[in-house]
Amino acid sequence: MSPPNSRRAAVLLTAATTAMLTTAVPAHAAPSGPATPTGLWASTIGTGISLIWEQPRSGPRATSFRVYEDDRVVARVSTPSTYLEVPFGSSHTYTVAAVDQRGRESARTSPVSGQSWLYGYNPECMPVAGVTVTATDITATGFTVSWTRHPLGGDLELRVGGRSLGPVSTTGARVGGLTPATAHQVVLHRPNRCHIGGGGTVPVGSLTVTTAAGSATPPQSPTGLTVSGRTDSTVGLTWTAPPGPRPARYAVHDGATLVAVTTGTTATVDRLHHATWHRFTVAALDAAGNESAPSNAVSAGTETCLSEPPRPAVPDVTAVSSSTVRLSWTLETAATSYTVFDRDTPVATTRYPELVLTGLPPGSEHVYRVVATLPQACGDTPRSRRAEVTTPDGPAARPAAPAALSVTGNAPGAWPSGAQLTLAWSASTGGEPATVHRVYEGAQVVGETTGTSLTLPVGAATTHEYVVVAVGAAGQESAPSPRVTVRATYLPPP
Repeated sequence: MSPPNSRRAAVLLTAATTAMLTTAVPAHAAPSGPATPTGLWASTIGTGISLIWEQPRSGPRATSFRVYEDDRVVARVSTPSTYLEVPFGSSHTYTVAAVDQRGRESARTSPVSGQSWLYGYNPECMPVAGVTVTATDITATGFTVSWTRHPLGGDLELRVGGRSLGPVSTTGARVGGLTPATAHQVVLHRPNRCHIGGGGTVPVGSLTVTTAAGSATPPQSPTGLTVSGRTDSTVGLTWTAPPGPRPARYAVHDGATLVAVTTGTTATVDRLHHATWHRFTVAALDAAGNESAPSNAVSAGTETCLSEPPRPAVPDVTAVSSSTVRLSWTLETAATSYTVFDRDTPVATTRYPELVLTGLPPGSEHVYRVVATLPQACGDTPRSRRAEVTTPDGPAARPAAPAALSVTGNAPGAWPSGAQLTLAWSASTGGEPATVHRVYEGAQVVGETTGTSLTLPVGAATTHEYVVVAVGAAGQESAPSPRVTVRATYLPPP
């Protein structure tokens, strides 16, 4: 399985619909539940913003994460990373909280900021700051080295005393098998991807670490570390014991994090998140705690799909008029689309966690449930529990639905973050005469007109989904037109 790109499937945000997609929360919720995520990092290039973070293994297990902009939830995901589609050339500041299976939230992380941007030249050639390297848990034979993420992302190569320990995609590693009371030079290198003088690697961070005093000789290293199995939350490992005296125990690390201690030559690492990749090593320890050099490193991913995906929350449903109801819901993981059922009949599919259903009969009873389609071909979630609503009494006549909704214009607006989309449709024919046409995005009205076209300002490089309905004199709405999805254009700087 190739490394999954969990950033591909996240909640998509636009300038026009941020309020529609966000959920208000208390500004100062009391910390509880899982430990606070660490190492939150935002990419600062491209037409969106990528976020990645790490979750401590202490406390209640985190089953999902909520990404906040100010005090509003802008993404709910079940992996420690996400991709946010935002207007091109705009800046945003985020925090993240972890959530356990009881719905308890951790305290939020420190904020990070990112800007969606696409430089007119290779950002790899720009001067960038290096990474900060620190060392902890220093013993006579080993230490843990950690570093901040490089601003341009990508794996780094770890070298200790001139010896390469290979590429590392995490932000730390455990180093063992060292000589006591000795200085060791730690250097991180990154591939040189600049088109001017590119090739090879360049150092991006370094540190000198001196091991503690002692006279012990570390054990020999285990060999043959391999993956024996995996689920969406665990990875099984097996290895071969080193020759010579039997080690007192083995320590398994995922990057810099100790994830298992065992006396045997197998381990199952748990409390992982689906569709995530890990770098495991194992070291042998003697009775005094002296550790060997790490085994060969193994990169392994958990299963991409959740074995028990969460179901959408019970929809919040409101009868807006005798012809229209509004629904909204939440899902504690990423989804590519949602399908709304009225009893057992699918009545609408949308990319947003809310929508309006129009053209309904007055005084009609409805029982709604929602199913989410998961990214990476992971299928559908179970249906939500049901929500019931009855439309109020009113005129039975409805205008006919508009037809042939299409995008007839997609032009840049105010540079760099603006764009303009023009929609056009065929007028309603038949039924109650239409007095106005109303354009919806999700459950929000984004425009009205007495004509059959409308131009909307949106964020550049953002994606939108629209329907249009005809409205009668008494305010009753027709059934919707077919939905149309469009990505707004953008103009990168030269």
